[in-house]
Amino acid sequence: MPESIPKSMKAAVVKDFNKGYEVRDIEVPADLGPNDILVKIGAAGYCHTDLQVLQGVYASAGAKPGLVGSHEPAGTVVKAGSEAHKSGIHVGDRVGSINTYAFCGECNACRHQGQQLCEKLVGMLGLTINGGFSEYMKADARVVAKIPESVSMVEAAPLFCAGATVYGALLASGVKSGEWLAIVGVGGLGHLGIQYAKAMGSKVVAIDNRREGIDVAMSVPEHLRPDKTFVIDSDEAQQKVIEELQSSFYETNAGVDRVVIDAEARHLVKMSQQFLRKGGTLVDVGLPSDGPFEVDPFALSFKEQTVKGRLICTPEQSQDMINLHAKHGCKTYIEKTYSVDQINEICEHYQSKNLKGRLCMVF
Repeated sequence: MPESIPKSMKAAVVKDFNKGYEVRDIEVPADLGPNDILVKIGAAGYCHTDLQVLQGVYASAGAKPGLVGSHEPAGTVVKAGSEAHKSGIHVGDRVGSINTYAFCGECNACRHQGQQLCEKLVGMLGLTINGGFSEYMKADARVVAKIPESVSMVEAAPLFCAGATVYGALLASGVKSGEWLAIVGVGGLGHLGIQYAKAMGSKVVAIDNRREGIDVAMSVPEHLRPDKTFVIDSDEAQQKVIEELQSSFYETNAGVDRVVIDAEARHLVKMSQQFLRKGGTLVDVGLPSDGPFEVDPFALSFKEQTVKGRLICTPEQSQDMINLHAKHGCKTYIEKTYSVDQINEICEHYQSKNLKGRLCMVF
């Protein structure tokens, strides 16, 4: 028997920039287009971008007070548009969605780079249109990925930003089995990136400025743990790590083959270039909001390094990501879950220096 869908629902919305959230009743989306689906949310993750939305960083892109946050939603399809079945999505499916909503499929970006970069994108969940901090959410059936039964809703939710972003960064880095990869920043993204890189056959160096991050990286099954770990909590420690890594792994052209940066400190690109090999590739998804990156132009040119960015993986790759997560027994470190009424507590907890892994709202 089909589930009865209410007309209103409880949601956590941005009260105003830098003024926290408020919980209120809003209308359940009823205007489903052909490719739309209505998802009953099981869990929704809190991400660094949610904090930036709250701070007004994305105001110029369309974020505004009254927006329902979270671009890390996971739930069950309860209603589907007339074309959703063409994407293999049906009522009853367990799905999660990256932030992409209503791509055109015709522009150069859609055809050659990925629908997440669509030039005519209608919106981004939790950034410019309503996301997952509500009992129900409208999503694009062409974008969602099916969640394997072995992965719970709570564990799956963060994968649709944290997992998808770091998986996309790994692909963009071109990392190959047997190569050395440095993951800089072992938080919500980094702890997943280490596991995915190990599952892909890479050898991994984990670097963080907190012991808590390294503890999370070592809490997973043994086959998914990093090969080397470093805590950089001072200028002296940083110099020692640079000196060790820039003389390691290879007899000639020493250093790591690839770097993925998941933290937002501006100096991390320049720092990582010091132990990135000649011809190596660095991908940054840390997105500092307080100014430009610090880049070493001499390492860039004299070592012919590549420094690049990646927004998130494509919708198709997000399905590959969660399938890999399930197949290799990867673990999402969820420090704590909260109810929708505790939204401001989530925000406060997220900003703790002792945060480990991810935080989720559950319904």
